[in-house]
Amino acid sequence: MSPTGLIHTGGAAQAYAAWVNTTWLHYFATNYKWVWATMETLHFLGLGVMVGTIGVLDLRLMGFAKGLPVRAVQQLIPWGVGAFVLNTVTGVVFLAGAPYQYLYNFAFQMKVLFMLAAGLNVVIFYTGTWRRTQTIGAGQHVPWAARIAGAVSLFLWIGVMYWGRMLTFFRPPFVVPPK
Repeated sequence: MSPTGLIHTGGAAQAYAAWVNTTWLHYFATNYKWVWATMETLHFLGLGVMVGTIGVLDLRLMGFAKGLPVRAVQQLIPWGVGAFVLNTVTGVVFLAGAPYQYLYNFAFQMKVLFMLAAGLNVVIFYTGTWRRTQTIGAGQHVPWAARIAGAVSLFLWIGVMYWGRMLTFFRPPFVVPPK
């Protein structure tokens, strides 16, 4: 592990951050006072929708709320996907506005790692276990593989939220863009 975070973020990250500082998105994010606050608000609203949709499916898969058929809960997921897209867009604005603060931040690196792991969990679930799970009705148990997928998903999304909150506490003290 490098002293600045989980991964060594030398030359390529430095070059990327320097380039991001020259883009119109960086200018937009840093030169209009309302942009950052608006993006924060949208990011938190997206987070709430994600927790309220993906979290409910995860809990149902884990065996809670057995009175709900799995397919009915699954119908909420498009809202969660939309919220994820919203959070990705607002996250890109944050990254463009302060690339050095994020690229060298251990918490940001962990947040991205947890997001990638959650994405992998989704792919594994929907290409494998989902076929056996989608027909589970109210009051029925889901297969163990689906329970595990739900628990892993919930753990990973809680980790994404945790590391997102920790961003400010792991902010690198040395972050001064080169001239």
